[in-house]
Amino acid sequence: FQAHFNSGNPVPSNYDTTLRNFANLGVDVQITELDIEGSGSSQAQQYQGVVQACLSVARCTGITVWGVRDSDSWRASGTPLLFDGSGNKKQAYTSVLNQLNSGGTPVPGETTGNPTQNPTGNPTSNPTTPPPTGGGSCTASYSEGQKWNDRFNGNVTIRANGNISSWTATVQLQNPQLISAVWGAQASWPAQRTMVVTGGALGSGQSTSFGFTVNHGGNWTWPSISCSAS
Repeated sequence: FQAHFNSGNPVPSNYDTTLRNFANLGVDVQITELDIEGSGSSQAQQYQGVVQACLSVARCTGITVWGVRDSDSWRASGTPLLFDGSGNKKQAYTSVLNQLNSGGTPVPGETTGNPTQNPTGNPTSNPTTPPPTGGGSCTASYSEGQKWNDRFNGNVTIRANGNISSWTATVQLQNPQLISAVWGAQASWPAQRTMVVTGGALGSGQSTSFGFTVNHGGNWTWPSISCSAS
């Protein structure tokens, strides 16, 4: 999405919905060429809104600002960037940084993707037909993926011990951690730091995997994972 905004064409209030509608088609989305004419708190709030919209959509994988200093902009008279003509940080810069540091909240039930890296593990096999009966159990194993200063990726492999008709994995975070993205599975959040992921039938010995990004807030403790099956 190329993103050039001004007072006559401000950031839409449903911008996140637009991004999500495209992401739910199964593609990643990005905000590019971003510039917002204006100054002061009004400009800062609109920049913050754009960043917040992207962070709320798991498959929004990047934001590119169309220039550095206002004087470098193709519409310099509108002072649309994060730094003024002398290279000083503007209110818009601070609002963007604060929103990035606060992370985003995923939407339960959203079709999700990984904004930074694909999961390191792939399902070893997927059943072509559901097992005729359930009654088995499942195990969940966790491995840490790529890490950054403020977040890390986690990958979970679910393995069927006997035939199962469905499985449920519970991911429990530690305070103040939050999950900002999920890929490879549908997830719900019955509590702020509890994520529940469900899946379908697996034959004995078969496995599947999913992954997620944790904004750790200074706590690098791995999430605890449990699995139940029917």
